[in-house]
Amino acid sequence: IFIQNVSNNRRQATTIMSSSRWLSQHLRLQVARRSFSSNAEVPPFQKLLAANRGEIATRICRAGAELKIPTICAIYSQQDRLQQHRYKADQAFSLNPDLSPVGQYLDIPGIVEICKKNGVDGVHPGYGFLSENANFANSLESAGIKFIGPTVENLSIFGDKTQARQTAERLNVPVVPGSADAVASVQEARDYIQTIGYPVIVKAAMGGGGRGMRVVTREEDLEQLFTTASNEAYNAFGDGRMFIERFVANPRHIEVQCIGDGTGDVIHLYDRDCSVQRRHQKVIETAPALDLPPATRKSMLDDAVRLLSDVKYKNAGTVEFLVDTEGRHYFIEVNPRIQVEHTVTEEVTGVDLVQTQIKIASGQTLKSLGLTQDSISVNGYAMQ
Repeated sequence: IFIQNVSNNRRQATTIMSSSRWLSQHLRLQVARRSFSSNAEVPPFQKLLAANRGEIATRICRAGAELKIPTICAIYSQQDRLQQHRYKADQAFSLNPDLSPVGQYLDIPGIVEICKKNGVDGVHPGYGFLSENANFANSLESAGIKFIGPTVENLSIFGDKTQARQTAERLNVPVVPGSADAVASVQEARDYIQTIGYPVIVKAAMGGGGRGMRVVTREEDLEQLFTTASNEAYNAFGDGRMFIERFVANPRHIEVQCIGDGTGDVIHLYDRDCSVQRRHQKVIETAPALDLPPATRKSMLDDAVRLLSDVKYKNAGTVEFLVDTEGRHYFIEVNPRIQVEHTVTEEVTGVDLVQTQIKIASGQTLKSLGLTQDSISVNGYAMQ
């Protein structure tokens, strides 16, 4: 199957080796599916689709196999047709080739139609792409398909940084001075910055991952940097509106991993430090954060849980803070999804976050899973 229509010998040899590696990996997944001991006798879903690509799609396939879900599905762009995540799944569906490589993974109607036609009952969005898109979650729910992530209401609040900020302010969680609403033009940005002064950071109102973010230290650079960040945000998330905050110099960037079940019950899995960054992209992530003052840590953990409990948050989410040189913390955003760096939290707490996401989406609660705050502890350190 893999070598048909391949005329070049070198390509043929490469394809044979690739298919051999795939077969070995696929067989290991099948063994895991048969042998993994799960608390739930009935699988949480019958047909799970990973609506993403690459590493996180493979991670979702693994979690589904370990939970003995009968069928694991993947989607792939034409450019990704030979990538690993396609062959980790039991079934894989091609996306619309008429769209751009990124656009294929942002095609909400197309992905929902694939799910409906093929009997998918659960969709895990991974991170990036449509993971924070309330319209995607709503479209799936309207089709009777479970979105393995926060509720539509949660996404509407935390997928938009301005609404997230307003929620934090209402609950008296400390925030960095910033715009009350998203801004769509350079002139709007200029007018607001006059009220707080430079330096500022402009960031995408929707989405995350360091995309659509620029530090502006003087007015002469505003137009160029705002436009560049806005275009980057639009291409990545389909929304070019920006949010503006006063820039905090030399902070630590600390994030708190949380899980909620939609009833108001939320627990934290302690913190991670992602202060080492390049161009707002995390380079090193450690769990837990080193040398964090105990009082600062307790305040951040309590604020994170309080914030998510108030909105009856469901599924995995990360509350991010800046900590200044005086040890004061400031809320910056909630990432309402699994994150790339979830693995270091899994290592130090022993909690499989992706499996937990799937189980909660299927209707289980933290209590039924045996997850209480007292049951969570940190063992050692992990770095990614």
